[in-house]
Amino acid sequence: MTFPALPAEMRSRLRWMVAAASLSLVAGASDSEPHYHDGKLTRYELGPPSVLLSDADEAKLRSGKPVMQVLEDELGARRLVMVQDIAVPPQIVFGRICDTNNYAQMVDGVNLCANYDTAQAEGGLRTVKSTYEIAVMHLKFKYFMTHQVDPAQHCMTFHLDYDRKSDIDDSVGYWYVMNQGRQSSRVYYSCECKLRGWVPSPVYNVMTKEALKKATTWVEREAVKEWRAMRPGPGDALVRFVSDMRANMEQMQLPQLHLQPLNPQLLQPPRLVSNWLQGRKPLRSAVRFVSAARPRKQPSSL
Repeated sequence: MTFPALPAEMRSRLRWMVAAASLSLVAGASDSEPHYHDGKLTRYELGPPSVLLSDADEAKLRSGKPVMQVLEDELGARRLVMVQDIAVPPQIVFGRICDTNNYAQMVDGVNLCANYDTAQAEGGLRTVKSTYEIAVMHLKFKYFMTHQVDPAQHCMTFHLDYDRKSDIDDSVGYWYVMNQGRQSSRVYYSCECKLRGWVPSPVYNVMTKEALKKATTWVEREAVKEWRAMRPGPGDALVRFVSDMRANMEQMQLPQLHLQPLNPQLLQPPRLVSNWLQGRKPLRSAVRFVSAARPRKQPSSL
């Protein structure tokens, strides 16, 4: 473990602090014992966020950069929230966020994330409980999380499972994916974490501020990857286009043309032409007409 930006004495002191903190976590998490409390941090609620974005924020989001804002709950508590636009349909983005069993393959620093309980409630709500094992510098944390999922709103909140003992003191969080069009989403993420006992400030920053900044980054990367894998090739797109056009044409109700019957006299040739045709032989007249159209040959002079 190296810290190139710090002097040698400070690096040595930080290694000692990390080692001391590691010893304090030896007898921590347990799936057979309850947590130390029933929750200290205020939990998030399912539903859209109340975040006001300025014109400058909107311009930054359109450029592909995330925006950090302040989210205030009903009790006046202020929390940071990350906002980012992703050019992927919301159901794909939210699917990546809810795929907790694969967090170890998608999120940096997560060594293991495994679901141990899933329950379906009325209204389509779902509760998923997962075991997390993460590594921050040389510290390892194990904790148990309860996720409340609302697929209809593309919203998920989470907090510790207080029936099991975790290494961290408390943690609450919030995900919300807003529909921005057929192939665009706006992602909101907020999280608050409280560590137990003394933890070095660099470790605390990685688990709080840095984790907040990087959360929407991995979601964008994995959502774009999933969306590209699901999209059909050029040949399939052409077939679908032709099929859609045919279906649309069949559904179109074109106006019917009402034509008046033609006068039979209009189909008869003019009287002058009719008399001329009746008085002459057609073949001979045609030959004479062609001969008259040809230029006369001049007699050759010898």
